[in-house]
Amino acid sequence: MPGNLLELLHVSCLTSCTNLTMKMAEGGHIPELDLHLLECPICLERLRQPKTLPCLHCFCQDCLGIYITKELSGKMASATSFPCPVCRGMATPVNQAETKENWAKQFPTNGVIQELIKLKEQSSEPLYCTPCQTKGNPSNPAKFWCKKMESGFCETCKVDYHDIIHFECDVLDITRHDNNRPKQNSVPHCDQHDEDMVWYCEDHKHLGCNICVLKDHRRCEAVTTTKEYFQKLKAGSQLTDMQAALKKGSEVMNSLVKDFDEQLQAMVKNQEIALQSITDLRHRVDKRLDELQKNCTDKLITLFKDEKRKLDDSFRQCERLKNSMRNTLKSSIKATE
Repeated sequence: MPGNLLELLHVSCLTSCTNLTMKMAEGGHIPELDLHLLECPICLERLRQPKTLPCLHCFCQDCLGIYITKELSGKMASATSFPCPVCRGMATPVNQAETKENWAKQFPTNGVIQELIKLKEQSSEPLYCTPCQTKGNPSNPAKFWCKKMESGFCETCKVDYHDIIHFECDVLDITRHDNNRPKQNSVPHCDQHDEDMVWYCEDHKHLGCNICVLKDHRRCEAVTTTKEYFQKLKAGSQLTDMQAALKKGSEVMNSLVKDFDEQLQAMVKNQEIALQSITDLRHRVDKRLDELQKNCTDKLITLFKDEKRKLDDSFRQCERLKNSMRNTLKSSIKATE
């Protein structure tokens, strides 16, 4: 996959995550996510420390490490890459000299997937009044949300506490929305340093925090803030081109799915015809075998009757000859005497 397309897909994921977060901050509903995007293809569970390969397939760090160890076990120690468990595309770690058990750690952590998982988990959290929780009533639902304070208020606490001090806060009336906690427009967190990932390295197509940039990307030429990078993308035509390409790809995939469906239906129909043909052939074979069996049986019975008749005739002739020989013997004895 070309590097520009990889970059566009990565930015598209970041944009989707940002849009989801902003939608939550506005008190709106969160779109349903495809849970398969948040699952590891190896363990089929929710992704933990998601690591992204160059082919953009994502796996748990531990699952990927175990897979690499097993995949390369018994092979040459000089192996420098391994196939992706999904698409079999080759992936090469940055530092190939490290032990294969540590190769998985070298691949970039997918902060976008982490944020999507957090958003999915937080979307079902109920919102309660913060002052009431402080006063020992933790189950009193909130009716208003202050974006500046990131706190919920019931109608009484809003008047008694919030409105006395805060005059220009952006307060949302969440009674018109679902009772889910609106979130401030947050930034993805780095799982290694627990810092906001506010830098983007265009050389490595990597999103990182301040520590990541100072540690691993000091010598990179194209390092900019995520905000500036987003503005650059919005000002250009890359996102529009990517959306057009994705739309065209979607149409092609729809056509392929339709073709596969038609082929599947044709296969089912051909299978039914083949099975019926086999059944008909079996009936014809059974009928022919029954005819052959009857013919063979009739011939055998006829031959048996003919042979039995001949044997009966021979038996009677032998009996007559035997009796004649006995009479002749008696006559010979009398003649001799």
